Amino acid sequence: MTVLALLSLAACDGDPKTETTILARQQTIDPPQLWRVEVIGDAGAVRTAVYVCADTPLREAFVRARAEVNGKACADTTSPIVKPNGWVLRCVADGRPFAVSAAAIGDLEHDFRLNFGLTELFYFRTAADPSPITVRETRHFLHMGPCPAGWRIGDQAKPGHRPRRN
Repeated sequence: MTVLALLSLAACDGDPKTETTILARQQTIDPPQLWRVEVIGDAGAVRTAVYVCADTPLREAFVRARAEVNGKACADTTSPIVKPNGWVLRCVADGRPFAVSAAAIGDLEHDFRLNFGLTELFYFRTAADPSPITVRETRHFLHMGPCPAGWRIGDQAKPGHRPRRN
């Protein structure tokens, strides 16, 4: 086991040719796939869309959306409670507690929707407190096929545009 680990470390020596070879092997085993990701509005119409070139780990992250409040990450205060195709947890942003939930509906390999919710929690709400922040968003993920030539894992583009490198 130690010998294999040492050989693996030697193979990752930072040489660009080595990195290209490793990337080519990885893409042969797990070819990147093109996904169309649409944000669905309240009336069910597509508000915006983007294409994403994803390998399996990135595709699996589609259902693990993270919450932000006013551009700041909402830090988990509980571990997620995982249920079939979804999860719930509590988090805090700007000192305020929130409940977060996500549920995927459909075929996670080809065509599914992710319903995401964020609700501010008031433990002892008073009349002076502002209305709680509540956000609901639905994203539709549709597998389109292999990524176009020249696209790399993580590349994104709005329909009709060239990919943006991440």
